[in-house]
Amino acid sequence: MATILIVDDEKIERDGIKLLIEKFKYDLHVIEAENGEKALEYIHAYPIDILLTDIKMPFMGGLELAEEVSRTMPSIEIIIYSAFGEFDYARRALHSNVSSYLLKPMEVNEFTDVMSRVVEKCKMKEADKIQTAKLLEGYQKGMEYEKDKLLMELLNGTTLDIETKISEMNMPLADKKFALLLIDFTERFFDRHNENFLDLVKEVVSSDYELLNLNEFQCVIFIHCSDKLGELQVKAFSEVLANRITEQFHRYCCIVYGPVLENLRSAAESFTQIEQTADYKFFFENNVILYSGDDFSECVPTIDSIDTILANIHQYIDYNDYIDAAKSIELLFNHLSQKGSSSAIYVKYLCSEMIKKAYEKSEKKQEIDFKRTVEQIFKSDTIVQVKEVVLNALTEIHGSNVRNDDTKSHIVMQVVRMIEKEFMNDVSLEVIAKHVSLNPSYLSHLFKKETGQSLIKYITMYRLEQAKEMLHKTNMKIIDICENVGYWNSSYFCLTFKKHYGVSPQKYREMIE
Repeated sequence: MATILIVDDEKIERDGIKLLIEKFKYDLHVIEAENGEKALEYIHAYPIDILLTDIKMPFMGGLELAEEVSRTMPSIEIIIYSAFGEFDYARRALHSNVSSYLLKPMEVNEFTDVMSRVVEKCKMKEADKIQTAKLLEGYQKGMEYEKDKLLMELLNGTTLDIETKISEMNMPLADKKFALLLIDFTERFFDRHNENFLDLVKEVVSSDYELLNLNEFQCVIFIHCSDKLGELQVKAFSEVLANRITEQFHRYCCIVYGPVLENLRSAAESFTQIEQTADYKFFFENNVILYSGDDFSECVPTIDSIDTILANIHQYIDYNDYIDAAKSIELLFNHLSQKGSSSAIYVKYLCSEMIKKAYEKSEKKQEIDFKRTVEQIFKSDTIVQVKEVVLNALTEIHGSNVRNDDTKSHIVMQVVRMIEKEFMNDVSLEVIAKHVSLNPSYLSHLFKKETGQSLIKYITMYRLEQAKEMLHKTNMKIIDICENVGYWNSSYFCLTFKKHYGVSPQKYREMIE
């Protein structure tokens, strides 16, 4: 609805014009002012579409008002009215963009002709404004898609002439030092909270950045770093962001940040290290901030419980994965050294149980002196000696064992079949790990090692492939397809679909038709 401001020092005149507007059912929101000064105050404070003003008024006349409005707000349609004796003067003196003139006393036909013409112009302006906004929105969405595509290629290291493309899109990464941050949730987050999360990041980040949403669980932030602060700046930001996420969304997350990068081509290698570091999130509780440059075999923050580490070690041994078992044993001993509260007998007992399981799994267990290894454990004087005995024993067993690759492939196939069956439901790493009786950390590690991609990415791609099939073979509405492939938010689904296939679901359907 357009707004008209009627300006006249005579209330009876204003009432008469309002009566005509009401009688002829013009869809207008009517505002009144008794002189030019008050009218100008209102126009500066609130938007209007039509100004209908008398010429002669105290304080500021209509002629002066119309000239000022025409100069500062030329989009407003201006109608002036005056007595016959003032009309020629107004027409000669007025240089503003006046839509129409009306004479007093107003004739009904003349009034309706002028008002109908001006109201129609306002409708056309509004339609043009809506069309322009749509075009601008489409352009911005196209730019966002191109930006996300470029950032994804940057992380994958698959694009050439990256510096030129970044510069052409006027992205803040060009010619600047930056670092990568991976924000990772154990449950679905971004398809429900993406808009609010983006607002939160704007509040927290004080420097230039780009944000790339990877899937429902993860996003990456490319953040500009100053020369002086570097990683300290990124760590401080990560801590603030994690705390704000917990306060606002009541969720815990893992944030992994990498070193400050001097050039864009280092991004792919840094992101690979960040993804590998993210596998350690299962050893921590609540919010965790990790740096991809840390050696977690030597430096692990305090952990409230060793149950997760022990469970991982036993599962690595179950599947003859002694290399990764040794890495987790390093973590275990580091944790035990830091805590300092576990008795020597308890530590040696834990290690004996690990070695017992390893020897039981060994195909040449008759040739290995299990008792000798246990004796060495209990004769050790320090925790360092105990660790050396355990790692040496695992090395010996690893050298004599054949890795059970068939069993691993069977587990991965189980996971794939579950995804194919349950993809429309809330399947997550934790849910799947429970189904196949594995720890989430080991399942994540195993799936990526066997398939070459993360479990979360596999789920996303499978859902999108199913969506393509439904778009191609059914007449289902897009919002129904969204629900049928396991997405809760249709806007997020369309954004994810376009990010992976280059076109929206609707456009894809039109293309195949």
